[in-house]
Amino acid sequence: MTAGARREAARAVFATATAEQAGVPLFAASMLEPGEIIVAVFRPSLAWIALRALPMAVGTGAAAALAWFCLGLWPDSESIARMALQVLAALLAARVAAAVAEWASRVYVLTDRRVLRRRGVLAPTVYSATLNSLRRVELLQDGTDRVLGTGTVTFSSRADGPYDAAWVMVPRARDVHALVEQTRHRYRR
Repeated sequence: MTAGARREAARAVFATATAEQAGVPLFAASMLEPGEIIVAVFRPSLAWIALRALPMAVGTGAAAALAWFCLGLWPDSESIARMALQVLAALLAARVAAAVAEWASRVYVLTDRRVLRRRGVLAPTVYSATLNSLRRVELLQDGTDRVLGTGTVTFSSRADGPYDAAWVMVPRARDVHALVEQTRHRYRR
């Protein structure tokens, strides 16, 4: 076996060979190049949906409380209050549905060559950077992330300044960050 064949065999053991085996959604499989080996596929935590819908839920709750209060002030306002509650429930359901669609459209892929991020429902965007072009890969965690066991892994092709893209609210973010770093070192060309 040649050195190149041994290297390829070792790479195949470390990573998954096909998009189907790695669980890459069909809509995201088109991001991959021929012969690219998938190391891992990630999505944001399901808690991301709740956090995206939370401001609308708080606003809806406040409006529902106001409608309930007004019901006590005007005895004949029961039908108006009921209609207002139905509208508020429909708005909240629409926001949760939009958050679910946003979550479902996000996929983060680590390959032997690149980091990829696909997001967006109506106008999807793809970020792609080769492992060699990345100058900074950082893990960001705020208090909410620590409680939920999530975090954001950021990518930048510059040594300083803002980051170019991020894998937002990934579960087990420390492990994900470590895997990205391990993959960068393993497949450095």
